[in-house]
Amino acid sequence: MKQRVYEILYRELVENYANGKGRTTTADFWLTISAMTFVYGLVTFIAGLATFIPYGFLYAISLGGGVLTALTVLLTLPTIMLVARRLRDSNNDPTLMILIFVPILGWIALLYLLCKRSALTQETSILNEQISVEPGINEKRSVSGAFIVAILVLGWIANSVGTSMMGHNYMVEETAFGNLGQGAFTKKANRLLRSDSATTEGYLVVKEYYQALANGDYHSAYRELSSREMERYGTFDLWQQAKAKEQRSAVESIQLDYVSQDIDDDVIVDYIGYRVDFVDKRPSMLVRLYNVGNGWKIVGFEEFEED
Repeated sequence: MKQRVYEILYRELVENYANGKGRTTTADFWLTISAMTFVYGLVTFIAGLATFIPYGFLYAISLGGGVLTALTVLLTLPTIMLVARRLRDSNNDPTLMILIFVPILGWIALLYLLCKRSALTQETSILNEQISVEPGINEKRSVSGAFIVAILVLGWIANSVGTSMMGHNYMVEETAFGNLGQGAFTKKANRLLRSDSATTEGYLVVKEYYQALANGDYHSAYRELSSREMERYGTFDLWQQAKAKEQRSAVESIQLDYVSQDIDDDVIVDYIGYRVDFVDKRPSMLVRLYNVGNGWKIVGFEEFEED
């Protein structure tokens, strides 16, 4: 049966790569669809496994996504031709494949047409007469339905498991990124900022700022601000008066939210944003920092908004 499977796939995907004429039987059609589904699922599963490699998450996603994109580009045309031949074989107009653009009802109708038996033709009638005389011919021309279903189900399972592994490891990486733990996202952020300790240095600035405010040490807190943020208040005394009127709460957690980079007058400016949560559950704050080469300073505060 293995040789028969190879022959069918070669004929449907290679020999008839851009051929919409002719016919494709129900069994051959679903065997080809099942094989493609299995390949997609296998690639997704392997990419999902690769995301467990330390610091390999981004590489696995990029490589897996690239392979899937290449497969999609490569198989789009033969798939369209395959559907056209299947519709013609069931005595339907190949243009009915546009039903795929009609949600739900169109999909159900197209699925029904693709599952219809082959329409009888004069050639088929003659073949059937030959088959009645030679019982073994029909078996050679078909592949077991159970085999087709098994390949299709395996493809779905592999795809689901692979996608689940990617989703799980994405959450792990995102959590590690927020908590400044080791991971692919954190490594990429520090590489962008050209320092393995950049995110930690920024975290300490935010932490020391809020600790100084909590202790009433306004001068220390003020030193953590950038000149741009200082200018918003004019003088230290005005800033101190504004902060003294604010109701303060203990900080519950500080999490890294983003890193970015910009060029201002040919000078590279690095930016980091941290989410600050408070014990009394007041709205979280997004604290923005920047670095123009002389250390991290706080450049702004705003209420944190969930993506």
